Amino acid sequence: MPYDHERASRIGHVPTVASPAIAQAMERWLTPSLEVDEPSHIISRLVSLADLPRDQRPEPTFTIAFDGSNQEVEARAGYPSVRVGYMQIAGVYVNIAQFLDANHTGLINARELEKSQITQTVNTVLPGSNVHLKGLKGKETWRAELARSFSESSITDFGHPFTLTDALMTIHGGPGAPVSELVVSKCPNCNSRGTPQQTVTATGGICTEPLCSTALYTTDILRAYEEFSEDGENIRPLTVAMNIAERLLLVSYIDGFYRVQPQMLSQGLFITDGPLAVFGPTAPMKSRFLDYWDLLCSSLEEREIAVPLFVGIEKSGQFVDHAHAIQEHIPVRHVMMLDTPYINTYILNKEADHHYGKDEFYGRRFIYKTSTGEVLVVSVPRVPGGTTYEKPRARPDGTFIPMPSEQFESYPTLRATLDILDKLQTRLYPNAVIPVALAHSASSLPLGTGHSVLTLLAQRSLGMPEDSISLSRFKPQRSGLRGGR
Repeated sequence: MPYDHERASRIGHVPTVASPAIAQAMERWLTPSLEVDEPSHIISRLVSLADLPRDQRPEPTFTIAFDGSNQEVEARAGYPSVRVGYMQIAGVYVNIAQFLDANHTGLINARELEKSQITQTVNTVLPGSNVHLKGLKGKETWRAELARSFSESSITDFGHPFTLTDALMTIHGGPGAPVSELVVSKCPNCNSRGTPQQTVTATGGICTEPLCSTALYTTDILRAYEEFSEDGENIRPLTVAMNIAERLLLVSYIDGFYRVQPQMLSQGLFITDGPLAVFGPTAPMKSRFLDYWDLLCSSLEEREIAVPLFVGIEKSGQFVDHAHAIQEHIPVRHVMMLDTPYINTYILNKEADHHYGKDEFYGRRFIYKTSTGEVLVVSVPRVPGGTTYEKPRARPDGTFIPMPSEQFESYPTLRATLDILDKLQTRLYPNAVIPVALAHSASSLPLGTGHSVLTLLAQRSLGMPEDSISLSRFKPQRSGLRGGR
């Protein structure tokens, strides 16, 4: 590796190009034939959207997309550095009919487009390294402030304030039925699992070990604190908190419709940025989201109400890269089932029978080529619920038995979901849909000047020496959502 600012010689490549050993090695290698333009392992997994089963539901009338952004800034550089993390989550409501009517004779009516959307945000600040509350250490401060931010961030669209903490309690109960307490797997301070179990209510709890008695919080169940650094960067736990907050904000809206006007759920498309999955220390929450969805499907079925359309859309990563690599082999308006052996063999370079996705996913990934030739990597849940990634089972001949979670029939909302995403495409960005682009725009914390302004805000608030930048342009936006400080 070079030193900073070290540059290679302009003729440094000559020994490599002139080496006979390198030329001879490449002459021995074989590559796939260019004549194979219909790879069977791709073609066999494709289905035309017109051939997918269609469930009975009214036409979608609205979509709500969710996205988040975070930044960690240094209020004091050097050692020991003082860091602060900002987090912003946005939900964008789009009236589909108004949005589609904004397009007249090939031109967009900007006023109609503006009328079709409502944007609301939740924003908060979390402590980083060498920042603490009085009487608490760094990690304890992080835990306390994360709990505070979740309990203060709320929506009021359905009447009384409904916080992210309420959403957390709800996915541990069921639709419209939050639990009164959560079981924390262990005390963050002494690691005791408690006898009886460590429990916490919405207002908190205490470790049951007499020699510990540490304060416990509802957000301890997320275990984001496990990646907190007392003396370094904390972008990882900040990202964990942001991702789970995005998903809890989505649950807040789904549960709000369920409590107040459940029939509206059948007309909605709910979109989250990224796959329907949780990673890292929050992975155990996957079962909670899955259970909530199962109960929601069952309850709506009893009332003869179609389940909402629910999808995760990915902008980057291994699966998006793979989709771009094979897109020439996918006809327009076709969807590809990514079964587990295919994922292991062609995307992850794992053994074909590796049990992929069992701990993180509550939705299954698909690749879809839109009517305009763009490719989308989406994930949708099973209906009426159930595990989305099952362990592969091989036949004696080495081929694999298609599992129920790998059958298109397990995803009756897939066709309607892809149909409406096709109508909501945008050419502003490659392979993009309007609601996600709007949510990203609303939630983004900008780099450059924006980063400097956030740094200065932290410096002024913490009484640190300030950078030479004006804060006059920084005006916190008013919002229909009440976020943390």
